[in-house]
Amino acid sequence: MNLRFLRPLYDTPGPWATVYLDDSLDTERGRSEVGLRWRALREALRRQGAAEPTVAAIEEAVRDTTPENGQHGLAVFAHDPELVHTETMAAPPPADSAEYGVLPHVAPLLAQRGQRINWLRVVVDRTGGTIESADSSSIDVSGSETFPIRKIAPGGWANPRFQREAEVTWQRNAKDVAEELTGLADTMGPEVIIVAGDVQARRLLVEQLPVRWQSKTVLTDAGSRAPGADPEALDDVTTQVVAQTAQQHADEVLDRLRSDHGEEAAIGIAPVVTAFNRGQVETLLLDPIGLAGTMLWLDPASGQLAGDQAELPDGGPSAQRVLAEDALIRAAATTDADLLMVTAAGTDGSPLELRDGVGAVLRYSDPATPHE
Repeated sequence: MNLRFLRPLYDTPGPWATVYLDDSLDTERGRSEVGLRWRALREALRRQGAAEPTVAAIEEAVRDTTPENGQHGLAVFAHDPELVHTETMAAPPPADSAEYGVLPHVAPLLAQRGQRINWLRVVVDRTGGTIESADSSSIDVSGSETFPIRKIAPGGWANPRFQREAEVTWQRNAKDVAEELTGLADTMGPEVIIVAGDVQARRLLVEQLPVRWQSKTVLTDAGSRAPGADPEALDDVTTQVVAQTAQQHADEVLDRLRSDHGEEAAIGIAPVVTAFNRGQVETLLLDPIGLAGTMLWLDPASGQLAGDQAELPDGGPSAQRVLAEDALIRAAATTDADLLMVTAAGTDGSPLELRDGVGAVLRYSDPATPHE
C-alpha cells in the first residue's frame, strides 16, 4: 500500500484528534443514533484535552458528511479547525473511538482499506486521451495536432504521404498525453497503469512514456473514447488488474521476507526500528494484533525512533512516547516505504512468523543492521 495520501497528516506536528464513527443509516433511527454516538466521542475528546475549536471542526465534518443508507463508517483526523481530513469507510469501524495524541491513529483505517493499489488508467484515441485515477479524479487531454486525423482524398489511407503525415500527427498527440500521464504518475506513484482505447494510439502512447512507467503498463482492448461507449468492460478489467497487482505485490514481499538469506529482511520491533532509522525499509509488514500495546519513542525533530529514550540522539530531549503502530506507519509514509497489513497467517494463508507483530523488507542490506 502506497502511503503518500497520508503525507499531509505528518507535515504538521501534533497533537492530533482522531475519531472513528459508525455513521450507518440502516435503521429508522439511524441519524439520531449517529448523533448520540458522536456526542459520546465528543466528550471523550474533551476529557483528553482536545481544544474546543478542534472538537467543533470535527463536529462540523461529521455533520456535513451525508452518507447513503446502509452500513459504513467515518474516520476524521484533525489538528486544528484549518486542518481536518475525513475518510469514508466501506464498513463501520470495529468500534467507535476518539483519541487525542501526538500522531493521528490511522491503523484502523488502513486495516479496512486492505492492500489498496494506487493506479492510473488512460483511454486514448488519435486525438488525445482521458486519464483517470484510483481516487476517481479524471482529466481530458486534447492533442495539439489536428491534421490529418480522418481519411481524406485523394488516395485516403493508401496514400504513402498521407500515412506518414498521419503517423507524425498521432505521435505528437500521443506525446501530449504521455507528458500529462508522466507528470501525474511521478506525483501519484501508481503501481500499475492501465492503457485502453485505440490500438495504434495505445502503442504510440506507451512508446512515449519513460521506461520507469512503461514497465508498469498493462494494455487492454476494453474501453473507448467514442460517445456512448459502455465503461463496464473497462471497469471489470481494471478490477481484475488491480487485484492481480495487489496479490503479486504481496507474494513478492512475503517471498523476500521468508527467504533463507535474511539480508533483505528485518523481523521484530528493534531490527525494524533500526532499519527505519537508517532509511532502509522498502515495505513495512504490520500485524496490528501482534503489535497492540507496544510503545516507542519518537524524536519529532529527527524522525528517529527508539525503544528507549536514551537511545535517541542527545537523549531525545523533545521525544514523545507513542503507539508503535502509529510511529511505524508515520515512518513508512515519510520515507516512501510501502505498507502491507498482515495477520499471523500472512496474506496467502501460509504461516508468517512476525516477532512483535512487525517485519520489513529492505531496500539494501547492511552488515551492521540486525535482522532478528
